[in-house]
Amino acid sequence: MNLVLDIGNTFSKYYIFKFDKITSQGFWKTLDVIQKFKIWIKNNQECESIIISDVFGVNISFFESKTKCKIVWISSSINLPFKISYKTPETIGADRLSLIAAAAVQYPKKNCLVIDLGTCITYDFINDKGVYLGGSISPGFSIRYMSLNKYTSKLPKLEFSYPNNILGNSTENSIHSGVYFGVIGEIKNQISDYESKFQNLTVILTGGDAHKLSKQIKNSIFANHIFLANGLFAVLKLNIVKF
Repeated sequence: MNLVLDIGNTFSKYYIFKFDKITSQGFWKTLDVIQKFKIWIKNNQECESIIISDVFGVNISFFESKTKCKIVWISSSINLPFKISYKTPETIGADRLSLIAAAAVQYPKKNCLVIDLGTCITYDFINDKGVYLGGSISPGFSIRYMSLNKYTSKLPKLEFSYPNNILGNSTENSIHSGVYFGVIGEIKNQISDYESKFQNLTVILTGGDAHKLSKQIKNSIFANHIFLANGLFAVLKLNIVKF
């Protein structure tokens, strides 16, 4: 039995692998992840190894003190299924490394652009030679809504809503239109730019907000959370001798 744990800012997803297959999965609130992990380890003594992708910043020594099995922490310093051509590899987030690993494993020898729509929108590119070249980061839906309210004196704080038309006929509708079509325009432009530079581009959209664009971004692969889990498990196997 092996545990794959993806610790996010709000929720932490976990996956149990046996013989290269996911046998169970679930999630914990990230604020409770330490206590939940402690209970899980106590009830699953047969666990052999663990891989953790952490963007929250948990107490590493605590996790390692609660189990005797090997823990692999995602970073640019471990064995990865791709090469890195990046000026500051040590600054690449665990979430971005995990997604590129998943793309490298599941779409080998392809030019892949992975777009992760979460709190931020990240664009990460790996070429057909298995080299990660970098990408970009921009504000996601929630940050755009918050910033419009925070940095203006009169614009209201809104939650996401699909606009009926690009022509907003009220302040609220104009905000919804600006945010939604702004994100769509940005993503389409990014894809178009990459396509002009790299042949036969595979575009993978993932993340909590990806479903909001399912009808707008065509010729793309919408990857669910299993995509990331399988990528992390592949990295675990590269870093555990017995595999």
